[in-house]
Amino acid sequence: MSARLFNRSALAVAAVLFALPFAFLLVVSLAPEGRGLEDLSAGLVEPHPENYRLALEKMGGFGRLFANTLFVTVASIVGQCVTCSLAGYAFARIPFRGRDLLFACVLATMMLPEQVTAIPRFLLFREAGLVDTFGPLILPTVLGGAPFFVFLFRQYFLSLPIELDEAARLDGAGHLRIYWSIALPLARPMLATVAIFTFLGTWNDFWTPLIYLFSDENRTLTLALAGFQRSFNVAVEFMLAASAVVLAPCVLVYFVAQKVFLRGVRVAASKH
Repeated sequence: MSARLFNRSALAVAAVLFALPFAFLLVVSLAPEGRGLEDLSAGLVEPHPENYRLALEKMGGFGRLFANTLFVTVASIVGQCVTCSLAGYAFARIPFRGRDLLFACVLATMMLPEQVTAIPRFLLFREAGLVDTFGPLILPTVLGGAPFFVFLFRQYFLSLPIELDEAARLDGAGHLRIYWSIALPLARPMLATVAIFTFLGTWNDFWTPLIYLFSDENRTLTLALAGFQRSFNVAVEFMLAASAVVLAPCVLVYFVAQKVFLRGVRVAASKH
């Protein structure tokens, strides 16, 4: 009983510590201009929700920024789920010579920091004429540029009974049919997990858009937010209001899909 109480108390303390920055962000973002940091209670006593409207107006073109970010994020999610699940299925269910060695090479790429490949990748995209387009942000995900997700799908597909494949082959199904009709529907928790990870990573990505996107019409929310925060004439209340708007979809998506996400993580962590 004491151990359970200790665990719950520790979780409660951790939850409070993680919630404090969000509470600070919301309270200050609602405070009157110029008073957010001087009096933290101002946002509760005199809330100014119009700070959010004014912050978005000061950013300029929020609708376009949101549409750009949403397009890149959705395309990346589709690309990651399709290519990584196909690769994971091949490594888990299709026997071929050199499979384990190839899988080890895929995992080895996880040890390469993104900064190491940044310059060669930029040169490739520049030669292809894709700089200042969404191509460099989407193509790496469509081409399976996430070995960790390949690993997650492989572990999930390894946990499926081999009898499912054998029964499908008796009905004349090939690997592609088995993948599409049997393996992929059963992998919905893993698809949700990969989708959430990809959403969070792509929506909050600042490094990649900073390298490849130059024109204002192609900017994403993170680039616009960084430029907004560098403006010396913008009050901190407006900065935090804009940050809260950019952060809101991430929090919403996680809480909506939390149960499926945790289920997928538990399955991926289990041993075959």
